[in-house]
Amino acid sequence: MTAEALRVLGEADVVFIPISSKDRGSVAGDIYSKLNAERRTYPFLFPMTCDRKERDAGILSQLSEYGDLLRSAKSVALPVIGDSALYATAAYLYSAWKNVCPDLELRLIPGISAHSLASCVAGEFMALGEERIAILPGSAEFSKLSAAMSASDCVALYKPSALRDKLPRLVKETGPWSRSIRVHRAGLAEQRVVFSDEASSPTDDYLSVLLLWRNRA
Repeated sequence: MTAEALRVLGEADVVFIPISSKDRGSVAGDIYSKLNAERRTYPFLFPMTCDRKERDAGILSQLSEYGDLLRSAKSVALPVIGDSALYATAAYLYSAWKNVCPDLELRLIPGISAHSLASCVAGEFMALGEERIAILPGSAEFSKLSAAMSASDCVALYKPSALRDKLPRLVKETGPWSRSIRVHRAGLAEQRVVFSDEASSPTDDYLSVLLLWRNRA
């Protein structure tokens, strides 16, 4: 966590902790609690759905439940892992909240992107010179991923777990790749790095990033 993020979280009137289900913990919340164990936080569930109406309804329902708390708050903070502006679930909260509260102001605190952290963990430079880099979500359509990867010199594939058994075929069809590395849970106690064929094998770990490079002179 950056010093600026820690300062902003410490000054916020309310700190929400993002969770994906009521029976699961929060990676961001666990990290924050180790740094500020005495601070009270409030869970905020982000529905795991692609249906915008369903997602927004769930978010607005929770904002209503926290109504008394929020009415007396001047600032609300939400810690997230990775880059706060890249594939950020927090954007859904801001969008839904802004629709019912037009005066709502947003401030994003820069974080470390997952692909940057993963490449540093692996000890590899990501893109050099005029190399084309593609940063892609594994949840996208297979054909779109294939087209983008085929046109790139290096790739950072977020959420490769979403591809399931299609992952090895995607990597093979868009190759050849000179190096492939998959980093699991970068920066956490469970951090793990795998290479070559194992890197492009199916995985069920949501917190992983697949990095690919073509031949580099």
